[in-house]
Amino acid sequence: MDQAFRQAVRSGRRLLGGFIKLPSHQSVELMARAGQDFAIIDAEHAPFDLASLDAMAMAAHGSRLPLLVRPPSADRASVGQLLDMGYHGVLAPHVDGPAAAERLLDGVRYDRGHRGFSPSTRAAHYGAPDFAAYRAAADSGNSVWCMIEDAAAIERIDAIAAIGDLDCLFLGRADLSLSLGVDRQDDPKVVEAVRAVADAGRRHGRTVGIYIGAIAEVPALAALGISVFMCGSDQTWIMAEGQRLRAAFAAS
Repeated sequence: MDQAFRQAVRSGRRLLGGFIKLPSHQSVELMARAGQDFAIIDAEHAPFDLASLDAMAMAAHGSRLPLLVRPPSADRASVGQLLDMGYHGVLAPHVDGPAAAERLLDGVRYDRGHRGFSPSTRAAHYGAPDFAAYRAAADSGNSVWCMIEDAAAIERIDAIAAIGDLDCLFLGRADLSLSLGVDRQDDPKVVEAVRAVADAGRRHGRTVGIYIGAIAEVPALAALGISVFMCGSDQTWIMAEGQRLRAAFAAS
């Protein structure tokens, strides 16, 4: 939990982060050293086990990097376990309507009466002396992001965006293009869906984020009101630098 980071997200301040897909705590430290505002562990599409997730949460605390996690499933037990490890928030995949968003919040917020509680976790500093104060701090500090990546979510976007406890509506154009039945992320259907989410975020005072392939996309998307950007991952950065070196070597 990190109240300052959550407030920064909700404020609409422009933020830049990257995905972590390699199960290595060094990737967390490198993201911090690189000056990223935050990072997200992609446990939906990369091979993370609980031990590596735990080590990476610990590395985030040591390097003071706000670290969220995208789990394979946003079920209540999984979300609570990850937040107990000390993650600063969760990016839930495939939130396709307000009911799914409310279920997600049930797994995050203690004050809803559904999340299991233990004072012996990393998040609770291994023995919170004041149970009520810790739960209140967790509820105010854990950041809740929803992946908007389904046609059904676009149809219900106003109802999702109206939920005040949500901190960020995060656009996933890859899955969204599949759901809309198109092959390209720059297809007019996807472009219009992005605009619809940005408009809903503005109407309801909800922050909107998006994954981008290049920083050159930022100005046009920021003009729509999008303020949170994810550009690449530890994998893509290593690949890009390796390819650059290969090309330079071949030309030398």
